[in-house]
Amino acid sequence: MPLDPAVVRDNLLDYGARTFWALIVAAITLLIARGVRGATMRALARNRAQANVTVLLGNLAQLTVIVIGVLLILAIYTQGAFGWILASFSVVGVVIGLSLQDILKNFVAGMWVLVERPFRIGDSIEVTGYSGTVEEISFRTTQLRTDDGREVIVPNGTFMTSAVVNLTRFPTRRAAAWLVLPADEKAVTTEDLRAALEKTDGVASEPAPAVELRGVADGKAQYLVTFWAANREAALAEALHALRARFPQGDVRIG
Repeated sequence: MPLDPAVVRDNLLDYGARTFWALIVAAITLLIARGVRGATMRALARNRAQANVTVLLGNLAQLTVIVIGVLLILAIYTQGAFGWILASFSVVGVVIGLSLQDILKNFVAGMWVLVERPFRIGDSIEVTGYSGTVEEISFRTTQLRTDDGREVIVPNGTFMTSAVVNLTRFPTRRAAAWLVLPADEKAVTTEDLRAALEKTDGVASEPAPAVELRGVADGKAQYLVTFWAANREAALAEALHALRARFPQGDVRIG
């Protein structure tokens, strides 16, 4: 059966027009994808994200734009069948998402940890009953080394739903001690406390030590002494010694 020249001409014009618009969409998609990748990487670099995370998320942003562009080009050529194709992709995506939801959750959480950096390698943290030093942060898990030498592998999704204590973020810790003196003794002031602790090793000058009268009972006044130190245990021992030397008539004990 001979081909109808009019039909051939119309088909050629139709596909030619579709190809023209497809090329336009492809060019615009590539330009936008490159711009989105660059903007994403610059934003992550400003937040001091790790280099591998910066590259990965930049490539993912670029890939997302390219996928959208491919779908638009597919829609230009398929027209009526595009809805069925898109529905098929959606079903496949849902099936894959449900089957890999735990892996995807940990992967997304890992990217959040690497970008936001609530803790870094070398920090000491506490999470879900475990405490240790961060040894490695990957996209799916974070490895901790406990004080007794054990390795704890924590899924990154845990950090999205559980409280995390970063023990390294603020180097000084508050320590407290009780100072018990006879009630008829002169009241202890902040100046007295500072004079007692100003030369004590390990006690921070800022925030300044503080003292508070907590009560008087059985002829004794109870004062709560607080101070800050980088090495809490060592500074507490030195502070107790200094307080006993300054107030020999009193009783000093750990708060």
